[in-house]
Amino acid sequence: MLKKIDRFVSGFSTAVMTVCMSVATIVAFINVVMRYAFGSSLTWAGHLTEYLFIWSALFGAAYGFKIGMHIGVTAIIENLPAKFARVLLTINLILMIVFLVAMTKWGIDFINFSMNFEQIDVELRIPFWTIYLCVPISLTIATYELLLKLVRVIRMPSDQFSYDAVMKND
Repeated sequence: MLKKIDRFVSGFSTAVMTVCMSVATIVAFINVVMRYAFGSSLTWAGHLTEYLFIWSALFGAAYGFKIGMHIGVTAIIENLPAKFARVLLTINLILMIVFLVAMTKWGIDFINFSMNFEQIDVELRIPFWTIYLCVPISLTIATYELLLKLVRVIRMPSDQFSYDAVMKND
């Protein structure tokens, strides 16, 4: 069951990244061609491109937690005794999870704020809360990926602990 959830989450993140980046690139390209070839541009293209790049970046960051591509000071953990390295990594993962949960809560609160004030993007004529949805969704996915790593650390016997084994993408 967990593998099905993991495949869905991974596929969803990848699809959102790919679609958003592709559409943003196409819209930006069309807008540049229109501006230089025809002397006019799409007034909403800049806003849409920005929002799509933000969505792509946030979902890419969430996917980065899965594949272990975020910058870390692994030299310290890899050179510590296995038991101490395991404890240090556990604390690190817990702190990151707490931060992501707090940011997810902030994202939800921000969406509610935007909904209450009925804020709408002037150029795209869509509610801002739909644009802001990427924050809690992507951060929830990132939290999920870190929780999987935390469970892997906790289940791994101290004498068999390896940073690479914990961070590898199953």
